[in-house]
Amino acid sequence: MPRLDLIILPLLSGYLFLITFNLTRFYHQRIEKQRLIFNSLAAAFFIAVIGYIIDFFVLKSALLIDLRTSTSVFVSRLIGIEVPGLKHSIFFFAISYPLGKFLNLFFGRIFSFAYTVEKWGNQLDRLFWFSLNEKKDENKLLMLTTKSNKVYIGYVHRISEPIGETHITIIPNFSGYRSKEDLKLQITTQYTRLIEKLVKDGRTGEIANLGIIIPVSEILTISKFDIEVFSSFNDMESAEEKEPQEEKNQVRDAFLTLGDHFIRKIFK
Repeated sequence: MPRLDLIILPLLSGYLFLITFNLTRFYHQRIEKQRLIFNSLAAAFFIAVIGYIIDFFVLKSALLIDLRTSTSVFVSRLIGIEVPGLKHSIFFFAISYPLGKFLNLFFGRIFSFAYTVEKWGNQLDRLFWFSLNEKKDENKLLMLTTKSNKVYIGYVHRISEPIGETHITIIPNFSGYRSKEDLKLQITTQYTRLIEKLVKDGRTGEIANLGIIIPVSEILTISKFDIEVFSSFNDMESAEEKEPQEEKNQVRDAFLTLGDHFIRKIFK
């Protein structure tokens, strides 16, 4: 009959490591059960190798051998019986979490986000992440259309999970809608002047209050936004009849006047 204590503890240690280590935790929070069990076993084997190395070269050294012996005696008394292999299973489980945290010192959050998105992310995940990391401010802009034909043009405020986000928060620069007849974009609200004012007044912390939370399931289309392309492919004749060219140019210039100071404040 298989020893459950020698199966469950290593399996739990592998699982605990997978959801602690930055390079694996985001993916394994959403993986199917069968795959998760297999990967946990693989991680348990890795932890066992590390555990035996630590035990042989560190704990059995002259400096720590007494501590190892006293700890072994204490565990035996606590269990009440001597079970071959159980102490190593407990040891592997005990080091799984610290091992994951230790490796996180070498694989930071930003690097791990990029790795996770590149390896396991879908097109939507990649679009969110890479737009957030664009060097030029205007290249961070996304145009998002919801199922209700509402349109937002702005920046992704933050990403809490590199893959599988259920909601996103966007700081809008403009918002509007697509007409039902021809699906042309109609801009109705401009937020850039308010954002500029907050930046000039040193109230950048309040910019986050403009954030709009949108369920990913409600997004119909999303794409990078280029003001030059937008101006080229949209009929502006009716707008030009009602307002001078200088007013229309303010829409374009508004994207380019927020500056690096504002972007660093939001995305730091």
